[in-house]
Amino acid sequence: MLKKVFSKALLSVVMDKKARSTLDAAKQRAKKAPPAAAVDALPASAEELRVAARQALETAEKELASKPKLTGERKALIQQALAVRKQKTKILDELGPDQKIKLQAMALEAFGLDPTKGGR
Repeated sequence: MLKKVFSKALLSVVMDKKARSTLDAAKQRAKKAPPAAAVDALPASAEELRVAARQALETAEKELASKPKLTGERKALIQQALAVRKQKTKILDELGPDQKIKLQAMALEAFGLDPTKGGR
């Protein structure tokens, strides 16, 4: 009981109301989810294991087939974004340790966080 009170109090300090409600909903879904397959449900023989693996593979293939295909435009956009990211990381890699610390402090200040406390 005491643990639950402290947990809720700490969560109210750390998380906003929307995040807490999302967490509560996830906990409720986890409670309602069916339990994992029992140990006795495992295949007894190698042949049963192969059949189970084949069924799992077919299910995964059906799931992948039902997902939308990657269009050429979307693929080009992803490649362009990856290229830009690669260029930006090269710029950051060229910075010295002091410059990286200053940049991190500036970013924390820009987000309204305290750079002296590591962003808290």
